[in-house]
Amino acid sequence: MLPKLSIITPSYNQEQFLEETILSVLSQDYPNLEYIVVDGGSTDHSADIIRKYESRITYWVSEKDSGQSEAINKGLRVASGEIVSWLCSDDLYMPGTLHKVALIFQKNPDVIMIHGKSALFDEKGKESIKGADTTDLGLRYFSVIPFPQPSSFFRRKLVDEQGLLREDLHFAMDYDLLIRAAFDNRILRVDDLFSRYRLHKNSKTTSQLKSFAKEWVRVFSKFLRSVKNSEVYIQKLDECGLYVWEDDFYVHKRPFSAAEVKTIVLYFLDFMAHLHYHFVERSRTREISFLVREIDADFYRKRNLGNISNRAKYLPAPLIRMLRKLNS
Repeated sequence: MLPKLSIITPSYNQEQFLEETILSVLSQDYPNLEYIVVDGGSTDHSADIIRKYESRITYWVSEKDSGQSEAINKGLRVASGEIVSWLCSDDLYMPGTLHKVALIFQKNPDVIMIHGKSALFDEKGKESIKGADTTDLGLRYFSVIPFPQPSSFFRRKLVDEQGLLREDLHFAMDYDLLIRAAFDNRILRVDDLFSRYRLHKNSKTTSQLKSFAKEWVRVFSKFLRSVKNSEVYIQKLDECGLYVWEDDFYVHKRPFSAAEVKTIVLYFLDFMAHLHYHFVERSRTREISFLVREIDADFYRKRNLGNISNRAKYLPAPLIRMLRKLNS
C-alpha cells in the first residue's frame, strides 16, 4: 500500500496562481493523499477558489496568521501523512510527482528527506532546470539550501522528533529544518523533476532576497555555535558582519572534523559573496571574496571568486545592472 502523503499549501492573496497550484496537486490522482490549504485571511478571491475544490481538500482554513511559517505549522499540526511537504501557492507539481516520491521513500526506508529538481520559470516564459550539484553535497546542506524547496519531501517523524518550523523565521525556516535533518539523518538526492518553481516580481525569493540573506546568516551562526572546530570562523565571520550573536544551539550527535567545518564555512561565504554581488554591493562582494581567499586560496580559485571580485572592483554599478538585465 502506498504511504499517506500530506501536502500543505500556504497562501495569501495569490488568487492569480492559487487555482493552478491546487489543480497541480489534485490532478496527481494519488490514492492516499491528504491535501491541506492554509490561507492567511486573504482579501482577494482566494477563499472562493478554495471553496470550489473543498470537496477534494482534506482540510482548509482562511484566517490571519503571522506569515508563511505559522501557516505551514498549522498544516503540520493537522497533517497525518507519513510523508510531508509544502507547496507554495505560486508553485506547481509535475505530473506523477507524488507516486514517484512515495516509491522512492518505500525503497529507501532509512531516508528522512529526498530532493529532486525543479523547472524554474518566469513571466517571460524563460525556463531553466535546477537541482543540487553532488560536489560536497552532504556538507553543503549546512551552508545553504542547495536544492529547490518545492521538490523536497520529508518523513513526518522529522518534525515529530525535531519540532515544527521556527515561526520567528519567515524566509530561512526551510534552511533551519534542513540543518536539523542533516545532522543525524540520511538525505537522498534524486534526478527526478518534481516541480515547477515560479519566479515573479512579487514572489518572496525575488522581492525580499535581502531579508532571506539576513535570516540565512542567523541560521548559519546557530550552526557554527553548535559544532566544534568553529571558533576561529565565528571570529572571522563576526569581523566581516556575517555572524549573529544569539544563545540557541542545535542539539545533535554528529562530530565534525576541522576540515569539514572549514569546507562548510567556505561554501557559505561563496554563496554570500555571490549574493552581495547580486545586490550590487561591490565592496562587500570583495570583502567576502577576500575572506574566502584568506581561508583557502585553492577554493577561491576553483570557485572563480576572482571573477566577481574583479567585476565588483572595475565595473560601475549601473553597468553591472545593465549587463544582468541583458542576460536575463
